[in-house]
Amino acid sequence: MADNKRQPDLEEMLARLGELEIELAAARAEAATLRADLAAMREELARKDQIIAWLQKKIFGKSSERLDPNQLSLDFDEAIMGKPEPLPEAGDTGCAPEEAGAKRRKPRRKKVDLFPRNLPIVIDAVIIPEAVSSDPAAWKEIDEEHQDTLDIVPASLFWRRKTCKKYVSLADPGAPPVMCPMPAPALPGTRCAPRLAAQVIVEKYCDHLPHYRQSQRFERQHDAKIGRATLGGWTHAAARHLAPIGVAIIAELVRATYLQVDETVIEYLSPGNGETKRGYLWVYHSPELGLTYYDWRLGRGHEALCAVLGDGVPGAPNFSGRIGCDGFSAYPTYGNLRGGDVDIGACLAHIRRKFFEARGQDPPAVRKILAKIQELYLIERQLREGGVATPACRLLVRGSRSSRICEELKGLIMAEHGRHLPKSKLGEAISYALGQWEGFERYLRDGAIEIDSNLVENAIRPTKLGVKNYLFFGSADAGKTSALFYTLIDSCKRNDLDPEAYLAEVIGRLPEHATAEQAAELTPAKIAAARRLAENTA
Repeated sequence: MADNKRQPDLEEMLARLGELEIELAAARAEAATLRADLAAMREELARKDQIIAWLQKKIFGKSSERLDPNQLSLDFDEAIMGKPEPLPEAGDTGCAPEEAGAKRRKPRRKKVDLFPRNLPIVIDAVIIPEAVSSDPAAWKEIDEEHQDTLDIVPASLFWRRKTCKKYVSLADPGAPPVMCPMPAPALPGTRCAPRLAAQVIVEKYCDHLPHYRQSQRFERQHDAKIGRATLGGWTHAAARHLAPIGVAIIAELVRATYLQVDETVIEYLSPGNGETKRGYLWVYHSPELGLTYYDWRLGRGHEALCAVLGDGVPGAPNFSGRIGCDGFSAYPTYGNLRGGDVDIGACLAHIRRKFFEARGQDPPAVRKILAKIQELYLIERQLREGGVATPACRLLVRGSRSSRICEELKGLIMAEHGRHLPKSKLGEAISYALGQWEGFERYLRDGAIEIDSNLVENAIRPTKLGVKNYLFFGSADAGKTSALFYTLIDSCKRNDLDPEAYLAEVIGRLPEHATAEQAAELTPAKIAAARRLAENTA
């Protein structure tokens, strides 16, 4: 009887034990899931901490990415850092050797060099002692001393009038009067002379002085009320007048064999939306021609590249050569569209920047990578400062020195590949570097290619200074106007021309509805070449 009673109890215990095992397995599975979720949340929190630290550095920290070699030497010994090889002898490559890491000190300026000495001198007074002036014959002049003070003559604003006389015949008073036709204004549709238009344009696009501030200055200095709407109308009229020169500069640009291209966001007012919208200023720079072209587009697709560089249609102007740029997808898309005519490169500065932003995640690994990149830049700096950075010289030095460092750099990056979260700062830097590596290594095989696209990024900086003052373009058409004047002003600077003098000259010389041939003779490059030729033949 007792045995029969214990039998069901045992069966219940076994059943309960089975249920407990199931609950335990479920609890273990739930614990594993929670651990995985916790690990994922910790990783996500670490990633967001990196983003927050990067944003704090971006807002409050210094923007320079330059690393001090002395600081690097504190973190790594010579076995890790390595010593840059000396440059080849001058007889071997034509490059002057320079001690690695040595900084060229600028000569200390003397007090006399702190002020410009090329300005004209106006004799204000000649002071003679009273004893000498009373009896000049008793004295002999032996020397003189000067007191120079820098002064300025304020600009004057005035009307320049052309008068056309009207005559009537004495013999036939009833005949129609006779008068010469009034000359057309230099800037069609305005009452603005070329020099005043040039000043307004340069003050806004070179000195970053918005039109409303110019209007205030005209009233304060000259008691002349010239509204900012009037100044804007003059600027747009000048842009319409000089537009053929912008087209001529594109024709010069597509003849280059190597270009650096970059784009930047600038907002513009869009009527009816009550807010600004995004536009893009594309910048094209040719190091070989010393030419920069700015193009305004509402979109960021490869169609912007097609509009300037051509889409490969036979008979139309098409760029053919190499493009240095960042990893934005529009560039390889354009390269694929053009086939073998256009070769897309990469920029070491963009690769370096991503590792620099990730240096807080794994400092030892990142510093090794940055140290190798710095070795590559040291070689380029030595070539540049040596004054003999011809393509042939650069190709030889890069093949003997830079190629080995590039292999070591890639090895360091590959060693970190897969060790970090793909969405972390360091993971993104590694993926970006490996994706751009083939395009980056092209600079080792062509001495005309720069190691980065910093030259075109430097051309973007003035536009950002302007945006800090005028905040946005007044309209989409204003973006085209701004792009044209940025093009002309930057091209003047690269050809050692005074932008204000150049604009005043071409506004007066360019006829209304100018032909392509007439505009081509007035580009900054053509005018600078003509002046150099005149100086050499004089």
